[in-house]
Amino acid sequence: MRTEEPLSSSLQRDKTEKLPRSSSRLQAKAKEPPKILRSQNRPFEESLATSTWQRVESEVPLTEPEFVKNKDRVFKQSKRPATPSLPKHMIYRANAAECVKQSCPDPMTIFLIMYQPTLREITIEMSNLFSIQTKARQLNMGMDELLTFYGILLASVYSTVPRRHMHWSSDTDVHNLCISNAMRRNRFDEIMASTHFVDNTKITEDPFFKVRPIFTELNKSYKVMPYPECLSVDKSMTGYCRRNGCKQFMKGKPIRFGYKIWSLASSSGYMHHMEPYGVRQGPSVVLGLAEQGEVPPGFKFYHDNLFTSLSLLDEMTKRGCGSCGMMRENQLFDVPFKPKSEFMKLHRGTSEILMQTEKLLVHWKDNNVLTTAPCTGEQYTETVVKRWNKERHDFNQVHQSQCIKQYYEHMGGVDLRDQQVSRYSITIRSKKWWWPMFSWSLSFSLCFTFDAHLIIILHVLSTVYPVSCNYYAAYHI
Repeated sequence: MRTEEPLSSSLQRDKTEKLPRSSSRLQAKAKEPPKILRSQNRPFEESLATSTWQRVESEVPLTEPEFVKNKDRVFKQSKRPATPSLPKHMIYRANAAECVKQSCPDPMTIFLIMYQPTLREITIEMSNLFSIQTKARQLNMGMDELLTFYGILLASVYSTVPRRHMHWSSDTDVHNLCISNAMRRNRFDEIMASTHFVDNTKITEDPFFKVRPIFTELNKSYKVMPYPECLSVDKSMTGYCRRNGCKQFMKGKPIRFGYKIWSLASSSGYMHHMEPYGVRQGPSVVLGLAEQGEVPPGFKFYHDNLFTSLSLLDEMTKRGCGSCGMMRENQLFDVPFKPKSEFMKLHRGTSEILMQTEKLLVHWKDNNVLTTAPCTGEQYTETVVKRWNKERHDFNQVHQSQCIKQYYEHMGGVDLRDQQVSRYSITIRSKKWWWPMFSWSLSFSLCFTFDAHLIIILHVLSTVYPVSCNYYAAYHI
């Protein structure tokens, strides 16, 4: 089974004059990621349930953008970009008949479609194979048993006990009649010990090869819904505290130890593409998600200061997409902004704007100094927001750049999805390093099903109540 190619090699920061040797080696080994083609204008259920996906080489190779130092750029004091060049965003609205054709808007049905049938078939095949390889006997697991196994895992979200065997206990205070009648305890342990998604005799260089089919198949389901105009790129974390080379540490985060997953989501938290973090990556995450997610030109990407650089903005402009994000101070070398010490003395809400070709850079003073790079071609506008005044113990009206307001509006989609998944996390655990990612995918699909079900219902209701449903449906797609 083929695995996903790693994301493209990282773009260098603007302050870098020469590429480090380690980065050069990564770039030399970088391969073009495969592009997934899907059929267009197909019924909703047919697009999900059938597997007509083809893997071909990318038509647009991931090349390194032309590196330009900040001191070689020409900045001007202006609020209007030179010549906007982004193509117009084409909005696609699937009507109610297309969404519900040949399908029932039932959450259970949507879950079985979204959690790809091909993924369940792969799980059955590889689990039976793993049982033969390790225990020299057949597992004989079928589709009904696998769905029952999934159901018990999802039932542990709200039926929590210290040990999973207590679900089958004869004690009335912990006994779960639904779980014990669905499957025997020993059979559940046998299936849990044999669950696999790949053939262990075909190991690849991918550090996540054991769970790669999960991401590959789920990403196919996510692309069925249309993309909104504004997309956010951020990281998700799934907790894991044992030893593993891919485990990450995030200081000050709700989940400090675990696996990092790059996510491409809408403002409402609807996930469109995700990739596990395996190697050092910078701005190439945005480029990789845009290409592997098959995002057409005309869309706007919002990302934090981990990715934002002027080189990234140049490359996204060449691809016809907008890019907006906060910038770190080490990305502002040779940019003629006022020194931070001098800028902090100005009153709250002061802005400083620079223009470089089609790009704007906005310096704005709040409690701290924020530097934002709006999407290419946008004009500078301001709005009035409320900010808390510690001395007066009251809110003040201050001026804020419209691009900063839009950034905060569209950037929280991934965090919203993480919040939903954390409320429905599976409590049954295993010592296998990949188990947290598997259980996370089930919890994620559960929340994802609710979003898809909500979108379908809104499309149905919009035919009856178009005025009240159109705005809500447009915001949540």
